[in-house]
Amino acid sequence: MDTSPDISWPRLAGFVRQHTHDMRNHLNGLDLEAALLTELVEDAEAKQSVNRLRQQIRDVSMELRALSSKFAPPSADKCKMDAKDVFLIWQDQASANKPQPSMDWREPTGSARICADLDALARSFRELLVNAVAFGTGEKLRAEVELQNGRVSFRLIEPKNEPVDTSNWGYTPLSTTRRGGYGLGLWVLQQDITASGGEVQREYDPHAKTLTTTLRFPAV
Repeated sequence: MDTSPDISWPRLAGFVRQHTHDMRNHLNGLDLEAALLTELVEDAEAKQSVNRLRQQIRDVSMELRALSSKFAPPSADKCKMDAKDVFLIWQDQASANKPQPSMDWREPTGSARICADLDALARSFRELLVNAVAFGTGEKLRAEVELQNGRVSFRLIEPKNEPVDTSNWGYTPLSTTRRGGYGLGLWVLQQDITASGGEVQREYDPHAKTLTTTLRFPAV
């Protein structure tokens, strides 16, 4: 008999945010103690060891902050932007990604503007690129912008070696977990784009063997 508790997402999200907050407070205390220790020890090698320990503490604290932010309800701070400028933001995210993906950039033609959250768009582009690199074939990715029928579509086309099921993509948080991954990135992307007034579409073409992700916004 399954006796697992039925806990709502808002309650689970609230618990995670509070728990990570408490853990970060403890880590801050450890960092302060380590800072004091660097003043007390005289051996140079010991000081270096303590400094490495402090960096590790700060790295864990930042990871907890990033995790907590994924459980926060989206709150879009929207502004009007040219589609061409948004395309440049996408290129910046690709340049900052390690390793850098091999990209075919299709520059947008014409002019159009959208109203969206700039930070949310940057996060979404970064999430798409990280996943494309991690689960891709190593072949070149194609990024393009289409301006059509009063809508602006940002598309990422990825070659795939096998079919991809997109039926539940972005709708189920924590669907998969692994070392360093929590199954939240694509769900957060879906929440961010929706909060900005956009929509997300994901399609696999069995003939071309490509996966196309589209972030679509109304032109303003």
